[in-house]
Amino acid sequence: MTTGSIQLFTVSGISIRVHVSWLIIFALVTWSLATGFLPGAVPGISSTEAWLIGAVAALLLFVSVLLHELAHSLVALRLGLRVESITLFVFGGVSSLTAESSDPRTEFLVAIVGPLTSFVIAVGAFVVTIPLDSRPDLQAVFAYLAIVNALLGGFNLVPGFPLDGGRVFRSIMWKATGNMRRATQIASAVGQIVGYGFILLGLFRLFEGDLLDGLWTAAIGWFLQSAASSSVQDLMFQQRLRGLRVRDVLRPDDTSAPPGLTVQELLDDYVLSDSRRAVPVADNGRLVGIVTLSDLRRVPASRRRQATVAEIMGGGDGLVTTTPSSTLLEAAESLSAHDFYQLPIVEGGRVRGLLTQADIARVLQVREALGLDIPDGGRAGGAPGQAASER
Repeated sequence: MTTGSIQLFTVSGISIRVHVSWLIIFALVTWSLATGFLPGAVPGISSTEAWLIGAVAALLLFVSVLLHELAHSLVALRLGLRVESITLFVFGGVSSLTAESSDPRTEFLVAIVGPLTSFVIAVGAFVVTIPLDSRPDLQAVFAYLAIVNALLGGFNLVPGFPLDGGRVFRSIMWKATGNMRRATQIASAVGQIVGYGFILLGLFRLFEGDLLDGLWTAAIGWFLQSAASSSVQDLMFQQRLRGLRVRDVLRPDDTSAPPGLTVQELLDDYVLSDSRRAVPVADNGRLVGIVTLSDLRRVPASRRRQATVAEIMGGGDGLVTTTPSSTLLEAAESLSAHDFYQLPIVEGGRVRGLLTQADIARVLQVREALGLDIPDGGRAGGAPGQAASER
């Protein structure tokens, strides 16, 4: 979700981002308010005023969703979980936590606070409307905020994982079964049923002639069904890497190229001879960049004997690396977040090797073949990198 998003600011160390898809919902909300809600709620309002007030109300909706997600994130921080970012996108918002909750109580509190925040905003907005009889335009805006936040809180309590209600339901199942994996499977199954329900409802509305609402409802259902079905896979991924560190899969290789080497020399002496997809670049033993096959492809054959490695290497604006002591899960998430194939492994500023997506896939395949994930009788949880205990 971070791909295609723009960072706006930070709150308590949490990066606040807006995905480009949010522009769709902003435009739709503004259009809906300016052409439908406001002309009916404020008789005589001009078209220009309706569009301006509609845009302001859409921005206040943005603030409401942000406060909803901030509530999740701040409670998570208070309970010891690390939160990297909040991203607002076409279907609402998502808080990116670096680890799952360690117990049902934490899961419940982090999940329930979002809808409660939306309900508080709804009540507050409704109270503000009371003394605004003389300003029907402002009264309409706050009435809209009251309605939409009440709907937002109610919708998020639907027991469809990964909605907040689905996470509340999972916390209850987790408490009842003592097994996070089993609870996730149950919540995911319910979430998929809810998603299919929304899809069917959307199709029904389409057949009834309600094109926009039908498509939107079906899209929400598709999103819920997809997110619910992938939740178990994500949990299995985390469990199979839990307890492992980069050093456990590290194949020591301190090979690096000097920045003054020509591209042709790099190809002949490092890439083609050893079938490498990437070569770290080090200056006096210190990592300064990395050259990948993508970098090499951009160099015309006619320039390869003149161009130097320093001219084409990546990482000049900040290298993304990992260390032998980093958890394998953190390294895998870093690869995914930056859409990289490999990460340089650095210790004391010096190259120790490269961690690749193939290394991660190999570990997953081996642990799956050996059944080295949390069994149904086990208890998932704990801090990143900490092995889950088994019963």
